[in-house]
Amino acid sequence: MMKPELEKTRAYYRNLSPESICDCAYCQNYCARVKAAYPEVARYLDSLGVDIEKPFEIFLPEPMADGVLEYPICQYIIFGSCPEDFTHRIGDVTFGCSDCHPNTKIDEEHFVLDLYPIHLPFEETEATDDETPEI
Repeated sequence: MMKPELEKTRAYYRNLSPESICDCAYCQNYCARVKAAYPEVARYLDSLGVDIEKPFEIFLPEPMADGVLEYPICQYIIFGSCPEDFTHRIGDVTFGCSDCHPNTKIDEEHFVLDLYPIHLPFEETEATDDETPEI
């Protein structure tokens, strides 16, 4: 059974600055659209103390039909503990305890939660540059 430490997790996300989020077009697209597109997933993550708009890591999305991106794995840090075999599902989105992620650089007890897949339209934001991906 997952045992999140809600106050530590909430404090972690409150203290994350906008600069801590990757500024590539794919990540910015995810952050701008995921909460509205997946309200039940956002509510579930919020119940664990997580801000869905502040992912720890997002795996490179795959373009699909009609300008939609499939984000294969999105990861979030949660303070507390989680069994390796934890799984949960909301609609088409599966949650699990990650066994593959970048170093979190956190010394306290925590885990990384995977969720997948997420499908979002890709819409360029105002901040464009030469590296903005095209679909």
